[in-house]
Amino acid sequence: MMTLTEEQQERIDLIKHKLKFIEHKPAVACITALDPLMLSNYNVDEQAGIAGGVSIAGDEQTLLQLNPDVIILMPDGCAIEESMKHIDPLLRLPGFTDLKAVKSNRLYIADADKFFDESPENWVDSIELLAEIINPKQFIFGYEGEGWIRFTV
Repeated sequence: MMTLTEEQQERIDLIKHKLKFIEHKPAVACITALDPLMLSNYNVDEQAGIAGGVSIAGDEQTLLQLNPDVIILMPDGCAIEESMKHIDPLLRLPGFTDLKAVKSNRLYIADADKFFDESPENWVDSIELLAEIINPKQFIFGYEGEGWIRFTV
C-alpha cells in the first residue's frame, strides 16, 4: 500500500469500519485488458479488497469458470466512452451473458483513465468508487455517472 495522507487514511478506515461485519465478500472481476481479455492487476486487486470484494485474476477462461458476482469493465487508460466501444465483443463471448453478474444486472463500466492510473492522489478515490459498485447498500460517494455507470444487457 502506498503512503497516504492522514485524510486519505481516514477515508480508508471509514470504508474498512463499515465493512467489518459484512460476511459475504462478492467475487469481483475487473476487466483491465480486452485483447486478450485479462482480469485485474496488483493495484486493482488491493483496491477491490479494501472496497469489500474478492478480486479475481486471470483470463477469459477464469472469468467463465469462476462466475463472479460483479464485473467491472475498466481497460487500462480508457474512459467510460472508450470502454463502451468494447462492450459488444464482450457480450458476444460464449457464455458471457449467462454469468451471474450479467444476469443480476451487476455489470459496470468504470473510468480507468481518470481513476485507476496508480497515482497517490487517485488511490483512495478509486477505492471509494469500487466500494460504491461492490457494496451499493453501504456506500454512496457520488462517483456514479462520472466515475462509473451500470451497463444493462
